[in-house]
Amino acid sequence: MTRSNPTANILQYESTIWSTADLLRGCGIKESEWPSYMMPFFALVMIESRLLRMFDELKAELGEDTLFEIEPDDLSELIQDKGQGYNVYIFEKSQTLKDICQNDKAFDIDFDAYLKGFDGETRDLLGVDAFEGEKYLDIKGAIATLKGKKVLFSYVKEWSGIDLKPFNNSDITTLEEHIKRRWADISADTAGEQYTPDDVIALIAEIIASKIEDSDRLLKIYDCTCGG
Repeated sequence: MTRSNPTANILQYESTIWSTADLLRGCGIKESEWPSYMMPFFALVMIESRLLRMFDELKAELGEDTLFEIEPDDLSELIQDKGQGYNVYIFEKSQTLKDICQNDKAFDIDFDAYLKGFDGETRDLLGVDAFEGEKYLDIKGAIATLKGKKVLFSYVKEWSGIDLKPFNNSDITTLEEHIKRRWADISADTAGEQYTPDDVIALIAEIIASKIEDSDRLLKIYDCTCGG
């Protein structure tokens, strides 16, 4: 019997993800700006899929009936102990991004609450509360622009249909690398930027790590040219 290839299956989403750019093109957003709109939403669906997989694992571990008998505060602590983040809407209201997109009338309020329902670290990663001028993921800025162009609901709905839950982190990383290469191609055409291969990134990380002494102190490294 021939086994299916998970990586091949997940790459079917590459064209779906790129089709979200049709809305960006249609509302007048320049191609050079597409990555700044696509990156935060791609990160969003990746994070949600990871949380849903983790929740399913927790159900299997404890039993679904037992899990839903746990008090919200205890459930929150139990999930956050997994170290993969938290979202009030997903875990306490059983609402995913796709569920929110079922009601266009309540969408603005629900989507805002959904984003603010993430833990602080995840909100920082996505740029939910980003200040003007902050770089990398700025979902707040993307939302403001898309709302002004009256395509926010349609754009989010496109992303909500991308279900990465069946795939593990390795599969999703493969998809991410394919998408990032195309983003890099756009950047290279418009700003002279080039894609840095994973093996080069890994080597740089190893060199940096070799210079760091063991310590209980929290260490933060800032690299202003690290890209994604």
